[in-house]
Amino acid sequence: MHVLLTEVRRLIIGTIAPHAALDPDDKRLRHIVAQLNSVESTLDLIA
Repeated sequence: MHVLLTEVRRLIIGTIAPHAALDPDDKRLRHIVAQLNSVESTLDLIA
């Protein structure tokens, strides 16, 4: 679980966050960020 949690965090920080910063009004990006934050939270509870 810890490895998967690290991968999700790297995806959020390295890929999704920079794109979201460029276009904060993009509905799809906001949805992706919300979903990945939910996954990260769940994995954090499990790990």
